[in-house]
Amino acid sequence: MEKVRSLFIPRPGDVPARIAICMSGAGSNAEVILSLAASGASGYVPVVIFTDNPEASGAAGLSAKYNVPMEHLDIRAFYREHGEDDIQLNSEKRRQLRNIWSEKVWQILQKYQCDFAVFAGFVPLTNLADKLPCLNVHPGDLTLKNPDGSRRYAGLHCKPVEKAVLDRCKFLRSSVILVQSYSGSGQHDLDGGPVLGISAPVQVDLHNSTYEELETIYRQRGKAPFNDRLRQIALGNIENLKIQGDHVVFPQVISLFAKGCYASDDDGRLFFRESADGRWNEVETVEFAGDDSRMIRPAAEKIMPEKKNKLLRFCKYLYVKMVRGNGSPDYIARGWALGMFVGCVIPVFCQLIVAVPMSFVIRGSKIGAALGTFITTPPTAIFIYPVQIWVGNKIIGGDLSADSAGKLLSVFNNEALSFAEKWSAFADMGWALVAAFFAGGLLWAAIMTPATYFGVRYLVIRYRNIRKKIFESIKKERSRA
Repeated sequence: MEKVRSLFIPRPGDVPARIAICMSGAGSNAEVILSLAASGASGYVPVVIFTDNPEASGAAGLSAKYNVPMEHLDIRAFYREHGEDDIQLNSEKRRQLRNIWSEKVWQILQKYQCDFAVFAGFVPLTNLADKLPCLNVHPGDLTLKNPDGSRRYAGLHCKPVEKAVLDRCKFLRSSVILVQSYSGSGQHDLDGGPVLGISAPVQVDLHNSTYEELETIYRQRGKAPFNDRLRQIALGNIENLKIQGDHVVFPQVISLFAKGCYASDDDGRLFFRESADGRWNEVETVEFAGDDSRMIRPAAEKIMPEKKNKLLRFCKYLYVKMVRGNGSPDYIARGWALGMFVGCVIPVFCQLIVAVPMSFVIRGSKIGAALGTFITTPPTAIFIYPVQIWVGNKIIGGDLSADSAGKLLSVFNNEALSFAEKWSAFADMGWALVAAFFAGGLLWAAIMTPATYFGVRYLVIRYRNIRKKIFESIKKERSRA
């Protein structure tokens, strides 16, 4: 392995990092960052708020509210002073002006002895990253790639979300990257830095439109700017993603970056450690949830085989289905507990035809009842059933042989047998094996069913409370604006 180098070395003695917040718009991301810093638990302290848009941005208000100095250099006014009415990087003169403007920004920030900068809705492309580390949040999952290796959801403004919608993605994510320098027009360098963190998945809202309708709108587009249904849906999803994605992942990544938890090597691989004295682990990225928890996503090609990757995705799918289910927490928890009970007691080949009808009887979640049975599937049954039968054999005082579980599994997993033939073969194995199976299953269910009920109920309530706090915070912010 090449030498691992920290992306940021913290100041000695637990002194918080000094950060510059760069913003162009209303500043909802900036306010979340400032609010966390004010709590004293962030590991960083904002020392300056910089804006390129002093007339229309919320920088002045945030500066006054959080008592952080504000600096500005209006980029459009700067370009007009030099005879240009457009700030796009589509000519050599405009590119030169951008370099001059960026150098002036750096001179401003230097006065505050900043350790790094964060781009909280900062619009202009700048090579400020040549001078100090810069973090940026992006409305798209930058870990997903095209066949040629380029990032699928890179791009400015609404493009990443529109592309995800047209790809029929069910979920969106926010990504936090370490900004890299650009060249030329910057189009080929956009969003190319290491992905330090991604948010948990945020569901796409089509606002009663269909994918077919939106694809038709996209094909019929003329020349920009656009104000069609696809753009409106993209803007709505960006706002939702900002609340559930940006506001969750960005402050946490900034805090960990300030504590020196990220590194890279000469090959550009990303490394992460939980604390300053911890061990570096190669990662693809780190996923952050709304409850301040995080999950390391190891570098897939070296640490996580494809089977484990699929298992992880399936577990995340179950979690999302659980906490985002419709109905009361008790309704959801009853369904999952029922599914767990059926998964423990009923043979794997007929669990669904038992669990789903029973969910109507107990008034529990149908989806939970179905998915809860996945405690036992053909891959997991080979581990669970031998233990279940051994315990059940002890309970009934039987004398089953060691290969009894193997015979049972050979019947359950035999795809050549029909449903009726599997039941017949199960019954033909003798009362001792059948009794041991149900006795062990009932004991297992007696432990797992109440644990599942209270565990699911807790997770659903916690998830909803987190969402409620986030939306209340945004509502208060908007009422003050």
